[in-house]
This record gives sequence, structure tokens and C-alpha cells, in this order.
Amino acid sequence: MRLTQPPAVATWLLRQFGCSPRNEAILGDLMEQFAHGRSRLWYWRQTLIALIVGSLRGVWEEKARALGAIATGWIILVLYSLMFAGPLLHFIEFESSPNLAFAQYLFSRVLPRNWMIFYYWFQPALFAFVFALLGCVVGAFSGRVVAKFQPSAPIPIVTLYAASVCGYQFCRISFAIMKWGLPFVYPGHEVRGLFMFLVHQIAWATIIASILFGGGLLKARVENSSHAQYPTD
Repeated sequence: MRLTQPPAVATWLLRQFGCSPRNEAILGDLMEQFAHGRSRLWYWRQTLIALIVGSLRGVWEEKARALGAIATGWIILVLYSLMFAGPLLHFIEFESSPNLAFAQYLFSRVLPRNWMIFYYWFQPALFAFVFALLGCVVGAFSGRVVAKFQPSAPIPIVTLYAASVCGYQFCRISFAIMKWGLPFVYPGHEVRGLFMFLVHQIAWATIIASILFGGGLLKARVENSSHAQYPTD
């Protein structure tokens, strides 16, 4: 019998986000099969299948409530984007323009003497920071609101809502690549373009994580039954 532990991340994902009534039994079965020689790839595959099937089943049982919850979450995000985030980021972009005396005064004292070079790195980082900070607040709030639609079992609805935000960002990136090519390939500015692309994706990742946190999915789960233990004999 194998004595190595199964993939810790996969185990944590199933324990944290698994929403099947038999979640602990499934986890115990996977651990037992892994101990008897199943591969790590098999363990990951079965974990993902269990997560997807459990979430879809939970959403399907409450279709109308899930649809209303996800629509409400997106309404919050759209209102936040149109009424607050968009105008604020536009204001920051305008006020931080290197052509304005205020920006020249500020950056020439914060950054080194050749501040224009650093400015082109500082501005996208500032944008991403503000976007992530505000997004964390609205993401956590929207995740909490979505979870309230089914407080007894919020995992499927909140997971689907977070997945829809992931899907939106993926489609957004794919559309940009098809229309304009790779978003970080600017002749002569490839490194800066890649930097801008990465910091914006990190900002989106923090928003998605805040949705899960607001929905209560990142909190430690207390099971009524004892956790399945990894077999040692």
C-alpha cells in the first residue's frame, strides 16, 4: 500500500468546495483508491469531476433561485462598474497623465529624476491596485448577497457565480486577442505590455477570490461527521 499522501490541493478543494451530501465519503473513497496505487492525475481528475457534478446538481435542484442569485450578483457588478469604478479609474487616468502639471509635480517628487521611465510602469500598477482594492469590496459584497439566496447550501450558487465571472474574463481576453492580437505585444514595449497584462489578471483574480470569500467558501468548513482519514495500513 502506498504511504505517500494524495495531492493536498485537490483534497483541500474537494473538502472546501464539494457540495455533495456524500462529500466526505467521496473524499474517503478517493484517498483509499490513491493508497492502493491510483495515480495523482487520476486523483485530480476524480476530484474535478466530483466538484463539477456536485455543483451542477446543486444548482439544478434550485434553478430559479440560482438564476436569480447570479443575475443579482451581475447587476451589482455592472452598477459598480458603470457608476463608480469606471468614472474613478477615468479620473485617475486623467489626473495621472504626464502632460498635467499636477502629475509632473507629484511623480517628480515620488519617483527618481528620470521619472517618465518609471511612470510607464507605475501607472498600470496603480490602476491594477485601485481596481483590485475596489473589486475586493464589491466582490465580497456581491458574493455575500448571492450566498443569501440559499444560506443553507451556498456553495453551488456562489461557485457558479464566480465561474461566470471567470468565464467573462476569459471571453474578454480571447476577444481582445482575436481582434488586436496578444495584448502584451507592443513593438519595443513587450516587457511592459506583459507586465500590464499580468497585473490586470492578478487584479481580476483577487476579485474572484473575494467573491468566494464573501460567499463563505474560503472559510474553514466544519463537518458534522469526522473528516476522512488517510489510511495507513
